[in-house]
Amino acid sequence: MERDNAQLIILVSERLIFRQHIMADMDAYCDMEQDPDVRKFVGGYARSREDAESRFLNGAFQPVNDRLAMWATILKSENKYIGRCGLYPHFNVDGNPIKDEATLAFYIARGYWGRGFATEAGQAFIRFGFDVLKVKRIVATIQVGNDPSVHVIKKLGFMLCHTESGPRSFYHLELKENI
Repeated sequence: MERDNAQLIILVSERLIFRQHIMADMDAYCDMEQDPDVRKFVGGYARSREDAESRFLNGAFQPVNDRLAMWATILKSENKYIGRCGLYPHFNVDGNPIKDEATLAFYIARGYWGRGFATEAGQAFIRFGFDVLKVKRIVATIQVGNDPSVHVIKKLGFMLCHTESGPRSFYHLELKENI
């Protein structure tokens, strides 16, 4: 049974609506997961349709109770799914959520890159995190080489904490609540 879209909206920005995923989002979600350019810096490889559908049904489509999640990102002008953005728990090395902290992430479909949607989503979720969820710190982890995402996250005010080196190296950035 399909859920009522209006009840699923978590946040709205100038051009975007952020809501829980619905079954109608699955094809667009899977298209992004199968796009090697979108997946290049988030896992490093495109997913199969079967794997993408499984991740959608067992992850994105599941109900969210605490508002920390990756939300379906809908372009208002086209009423179209263009990605998933949001804040999710920041976990420590033991896999436990860190109190009063969240992780910011944004995944935008390739056809919508370069239009400021990631920046707009980031600004909306930063305000949501600090003002509504009352987190004290928001972090972001970006794979080295993903220069467009680094540009966006720095434009949002994040500062580099450290760089993790390895087979895949990552920048760890943070934004603290202005007190």
